[in-house]
Amino acid sequence: MELENINTCINCENLLREFICQKHNRKVEITNSCESHAYRDAITKDSSCSNCSHFGKTSCSKPAEASAKMLCFDWQKS
Repeated sequence: MELENINTCINCENLLREFICQKHNRKVEITNSCESHAYRDAITKDSSCSNCSHFGKTSCSKPAEASAKMLCFDWQKS
């Protein structure tokens, strides 16, 4: 069996915090996709707050909940 990556809003560079698509200016779901999809590095099994570029900074959207082993959908590669 060959595994393939899929393009959804979760790995699109147009996805903003709170699941807002900046291209279409609307709320989206994890499973949505569109013809304007632009791939970016997405969350992997190794992602966590400890390797997020926002961890420990004022740009962190969930500073009270953030810890080394937690993860949120605002994760960005550091």
